[in-house]
Amino acid sequence: MNTTQLASKSFAQSDFWLFSLYIIGTFECVFWLFNAFLIIIELYDFPSIDKYRIQKHRKKLRFQPELVNLMIKETLRHQISTIFLTPVLYYLLNYFGHLDIHGPRPSWSTIIYQLTLFILAEDAIFFWTHYLFHTPWLYKAVHKKHHVYTQPTGVVSVLSDPWEGLQNQISIWLMPIVLKDKHLFTLCLWIVIRVYQTVNAHSGYDFPYISTQYWFPSIMSGALGHDFHHQHGKWNYGSFFNVWDRLMGTYRSSTNNKRN
Repeated sequence: MNTTQLASKSFAQSDFWLFSLYIIGTFECVFWLFNAFLIIIELYDFPSIDKYRIQKHRKKLRFQPELVNLMIKETLRHQISTIFLTPVLYYLLNYFGHLDIHGPRPSWSTIIYQLTLFILAEDAIFFWTHYLFHTPWLYKAVHKKHHVYTQPTGVVSVLSDPWEGLQNQISIWLMPIVLKDKHLFTLCLWIVIRVYQTVNAHSGYDFPYISTQYWFPSIMSGALGHDFHHQHGKWNYGSFFNVWDRLMGTYRSSTNNKRN
């Protein structure tokens, strides 16, 4: 085996390469599988599914070409940025602790404990930074770009001003970064949970069974709550839960959406 082959093999088996492959691959699979479904039901009318559409009083997005073109352009920008930001994440995870790539999978008790920490930390950080972005100056300068989409769909979950995109990444990755020991398997599960949750919240559909609000309506806003937020540009600032909104008086019952 010559030097070139050895170098190629070494790179392909490197921790950095494996981390990037699994992190980006997991994100893309979950993001596009769910969004492929949303795109299909957007392009074709299925009465059995359309009855769950939240904003029935508005025409579907396929009849709004300017908005669709904007979403396509911004989605391409986000996809490119993901490739360049993943190396930064790899080095931050290693700098502040140990990232296990090749070791055995942690015990399920450890995985559940860490995922619980990730969810609670993300929910708290997201609420307070999101709440801050709704102050007049920051809303006009930064957050308004996300609220152009008053009728959200799945891809909208990642479309925002770069500064807001940084805020989202901090809320998602701060706890995994500062945690001393983390495993690639746990991080991939975290991506599956977070991506599914945010795409579902922006889906524009109140699906039964697969929506978090369907199972835990008293503590989770789900698609109804976040769609209400996009329609009105205020209230329901939370991510996973509505607990912070209830404490701060910014919670509005998402059942109001059913009357719109």
